[in-house]
Amino acid sequence: MNRALLILLFFFPIFCLAQVKNIGTPYIKNYPKSVYNAGTQNWGVTQDLNGFMYFANNDGLLCFDGVRWNLNVGSDKSPMRSVFVDSKNNIFVGLITDFGIFTKNEPEPPVFKSLKYLLPDEITDFDDIWRIHEIPKGIVFQSYKYLFIYENNKIEILKPQKQFHFSFKLNNRLFVHDRGVGVFEIKDGALVNLFFEGENEDIDISAMLETKNNEILICTPDNGIYITKNGKLKEWDTPVNKLVRQNRIYCASSIPEGYFAFGTILNGLIISDSEGNIEQQINSTNGLSNNTILSLFVDVNKNLWLGLDNGIDYVEINSPLSFISNSNDLGTGYCCKVFKGNLYLGTNQGLFVRPFNAEHNHQTFELIGNTAGQVWSLQEFDGELICGHHSGTFLIEGKNARKISNVEGVWKYIQLKNNPNYLVGGHYNGLILLKKGINGWMFEKIIDGFEESSRFIKQSEDGEIWVSHGDKGIFRIILEQSLQTVKEFEFYTENNGLPSSTQNILFEFKNKLFVSTINQIYEFEKSSNSFEKSEELNDLIKIEGRIKAFEEDDAGNVWYISDQESGVLRHNEDLTYTKISSPFKKLNGKYVNEFEFIYPLNDETVIVGLDNGFAHYTSKFPKSYSQKFQSFIPKIELPYLDSTLYFNNTVHNVDFEFPFRKNTLRINFSAPFFENDDPLQFSYFLEGFLDKWSEWSTDSYKDFTTLSEGDYLFKLKAKNIYQIESETATFKFAISPPWHRSNLAYFVYAILFLFFLFLLIRFILNRMKQSKIREKLRHQQELQKKENQFKHESVFAEKEIIKLRNDKLRVEMVHRDKELANQTMGIIQKNKFLIRINEELISIQNFMTSDSAKNKVLGLKKKITKEIDNKQQNKIFETYFDEVHQELFNRLKEKYPILTPNDLRLCAFIRMNISTKEIATILNISYRGAEVSRYRLRKKLELPRETSLSTFLLNI
Repeated sequence: MNRALLILLFFFPIFCLAQVKNIGTPYIKNYPKSVYNAGTQNWGVTQDLNGFMYFANNDGLLCFDGVRWNLNVGSDKSPMRSVFVDSKNNIFVGLITDFGIFTKNEPEPPVFKSLKYLLPDEITDFDDIWRIHEIPKGIVFQSYKYLFIYENNKIEILKPQKQFHFSFKLNNRLFVHDRGVGVFEIKDGALVNLFFEGENEDIDISAMLETKNNEILICTPDNGIYITKNGKLKEWDTPVNKLVRQNRIYCASSIPEGYFAFGTILNGLIISDSEGNIEQQINSTNGLSNNTILSLFVDVNKNLWLGLDNGIDYVEINSPLSFISNSNDLGTGYCCKVFKGNLYLGTNQGLFVRPFNAEHNHQTFELIGNTAGQVWSLQEFDGELICGHHSGTFLIEGKNARKISNVEGVWKYIQLKNNPNYLVGGHYNGLILLKKGINGWMFEKIIDGFEESSRFIKQSEDGEIWVSHGDKGIFRIILEQSLQTVKEFEFYTENNGLPSSTQNILFEFKNKLFVSTINQIYEFEKSSNSFEKSEELNDLIKIEGRIKAFEEDDAGNVWYISDQESGVLRHNEDLTYTKISSPFKKLNGKYVNEFEFIYPLNDETVIVGLDNGFAHYTSKFPKSYSQKFQSFIPKIELPYLDSTLYFNNTVHNVDFEFPFRKNTLRINFSAPFFENDDPLQFSYFLEGFLDKWSEWSTDSYKDFTTLSEGDYLFKLKAKNIYQIESETATFKFAISPPWHRSNLAYFVYAILFLFFLFLLIRFILNRMKQSKIREKLRHQQELQKKENQFKHESVFAEKEIIKLRNDKLRVEMVHRDKELANQTMGIIQKNKFLIRINEELISIQNFMTSDSAKNKVLGLKKKITKEIDNKQQNKIFETYFDEVHQELFNRLKEKYPILTPNDLRLCAFIRMNISTKEIATILNISYRGAEVSRYRLRKKLELPRETSLSTFLLNI
């Protein structure tokens, strides 16, 4: 088989027919009430076009998007009895005396809208709506009392002859059961009777199914299953009918490719083929949460969803994997073997057995006597089954075990190539020898000379025995010819070419021995007596990680388990291998660490040991692992607004803008892919914020808390267990600028700017005006200053002129004083001279005898006397004197108003430093008279004796 054909068969199996496995139990995932947080009972199940699952729950409408559960409540929190998604992806629900639609108006959450208001006023009580269907005429809501056909916001009503029970849609035909009357088909808005006559008319119908021969199966809770033959009912004589009759059918559904699923009230789920042969029986003993199934639904991936009386279960029937004993408490799986029609399972609890065929698939396993405890290996040698056990070695014969050795802890046996009558086994403390006798394999002895634990034991072509010890290294052992004793052994560690002395596992491939190490695969080179990396085998098989289990089937295919992956290497005609690992992804993490086990039954089927039992895989079961799925952004939480945006599509045409106040949002992730055992992985990329896609993570949301303003495009993708990436979901949004950078703010800024500009212009104009005023004022001040300066200068000049004038006057005064003084002195001197002359004339006159002479002298004397006492001259003198000393006279009068003019004149004379005698002469008084005048003046001036009168007057 070439590689292209293999890939075609494994990854594009659309050319094959789907099947339901009858070996083991499908993978079951339980969703109890504590997980989905709603009521216990789930009356209806459906799936929308996006892949989301919906459940009609007692508390409302449950939605599961692959990551989280959401509950939506209908009217008055009434229990929901039915749910249906039409071809336009509208969600219709039926409640107690109500029905309607859940609107999905993004970004608002789904809201229930009742359609009851369209009914006539007289129809108010119509009990529960148990079924909803879509027909060309519209949506049909079925209760016990009425059929409501909803189309174009109108409702047409059909009434039963007695009482409707349930309705069923088969191949685009809608049937309804009228109790006590028969089964009707709705055609053109009318009820057309089909069948039920006589004794069958009173039966209750819980389900109707269509066979591949276009016959109809009528499922009843009390009487089992009938099949229609020529319009009449006939009991369906099949194995499944005998089983369901005992357990009461409540619901049923067709499974693609001719299989039927029956949900019972008493015993869980029963799956049969089209001929009624039982393929699976699943109940609470092998995985279901509850044995009462109220509803079931086949999703787009051909897997089953069960609405239970208490919980929800997902049953993965569309898988080549099934699980043996995963709920039967058989323990941890270490080995198994199909031998003589029986399936033997070796676990930590003991050795279990049951027949290995489809008829006995549901038969329980029995513990073989004496084998309770840890089983390590099951091997067939020469038609006998040998069991390596913690307590020894057993020969298995049917359901019995006969102990043939008490040596504890036997890991495994090998049949010697050069002496096939002997088996050498590795146990906890060395090697053990079995010999074939008349009664089969029997214990021979413990081989001496080697005491290491020998879990991994192989024999090379040359007869040497190899043992790998997980914590020490590799041993090469040579036995004595008698096989009783170890002749010699050699110990190989990292000093002999191995990358490490620990974690080395021996395995055989194409009759050659290899060692899986922490660093690829090594093989022994005799020439160098060391281990070297096997480039050829590493390049050929390309298994990632350390190989822990490695088995080759009869067709040359290699089944393996490593610490990073598991799968099968399909052998191609060109001697290459095609690796197929996707079917085994679900088993990662479930193997028994360091005790991995894989058992190929043939080239198409394998059984592997798990930590809670075993898994069965067959490549005959077609399944696509590259099927696309979609990721979603179901909601975006805005903490600062205390609100949530809800979405149902992957691409959102409406752009959202969020305020900048806290620029915080939480984006939730989902992807309706339900085959993952572990949570889905998500990766996201925010254009405008991140530089690349995030690392894959199981986190189902992302918080963004520091987003700046701008436009963003959020992209999301999911990755499932098969490493298939989903279609990308996108969400476009924008963070508006902060208030100070918003459009309104810019508008306000513009207004403020214009207002500021207005104020600025006004301010500038005002400043200019003020400047002009100040300039004018300054100019006026300068003019005033100049004027004042001019005035000051003028005053100064005037003062200077006055000063000069005063100086001139002073000079003139001094000059006048001097002139006056000189004149006074001249007068004094003249008067003195005239007086002296007059005195001499008197003396001469006395001596003169002549009268004429005397007369002449007398005349001369009179002239002299007249000259001395010349009043006109004195008046002129006094006037002139007063003018010169007017200022002095004013000051004296101001201070001493009692002074007389003579006193003032005397002061002037004294101030002019004229002596008393001279003053007397000037005044033509006696000296004594002058002295008296001076004395009187001192009195008037109130001068003390010690003060000089002349000094005082000089200071006035």
